[in-house]
Amino acid sequence: MNLIKQQWSKSDIQPFLSFLQTYQQKEKEAWARNILNTKLDLLVIPTKMMYNIVDDIYKGNYRSYLELEIFDHYEAIAIYGKLLTKISNFKEMLPYLTKYCEVMENWAHCDLLSFPIQRDNQQDYIQLSYDYSKDPRPFVRRLALMILFQMVKDDTLLPIILDHLIELSNEQEYYVIMMAGWLLSECIIQHKESTLHFLTEHPHLNKKIVNKGIQKCRESRRLSQEEKDALNAYKRK
Repeated sequence: MNLIKQQWSKSDIQPFLSFLQTYQQKEKEAWARNILNTKLDLLVIPTKMMYNIVDDIYKGNYRSYLELEIFDHYEAIAIYGKLLTKISNFKEMLPYLTKYCEVMENWAHCDLLSFPIQRDNQQDYIQLSYDYSKDPRPFVRRLALMILFQMVKDDTLLPIILDHLIELSNEQEYYVIMMAGWLLSECIIQHKESTLHFLTEHPHLNKKIVNKGIQKCRESRRLSQEEKDALNAYKRK
């Protein structure tokens, strides 16, 4: 099927869905469903193939594709999400992301989003992360953390990230806590001294997040065994 189109229309929806089904791996469905923890229909299209499809759609009139809002199964939603992250203009991208958040159903739908964050739109993404952190939907709150994770190497933003972790003191949702722990571990690895000082100064942080962050650090190959052992002192009981 030609995916590089000057214009997508409703008449293209069924042929496109049939095209996706040609890559279905039905024998892997149970395995993938268990990993994704999804109730959606699954084709189990190889990730590389799915992203190649996204690249081809983007070469054409991708906006007209997005306007069709094809959300028939896990892969169709993932294609929509991956495609919208190719839009560099924040204001243009945001309405599509808002729609995506309505259908985002599992951790993978969140984690596949890799945004084109640059100096000129960084504050927009920081504000978006703050707004999403107040959302009642757990995967949107996870996305708030995922956005910050994509900026974690910038030491000037470390105070913003750590302040966000303070606000999660009462968070109980598993998938939010997992992402928060992952984010904390990256803060420790990238900005060790400042982050450990933060842990010392804030004894009332969510203990599940702190302990998950330390666990992730201890599983990392980027720290020495001595550094990993020293982190045990920061665990919360």
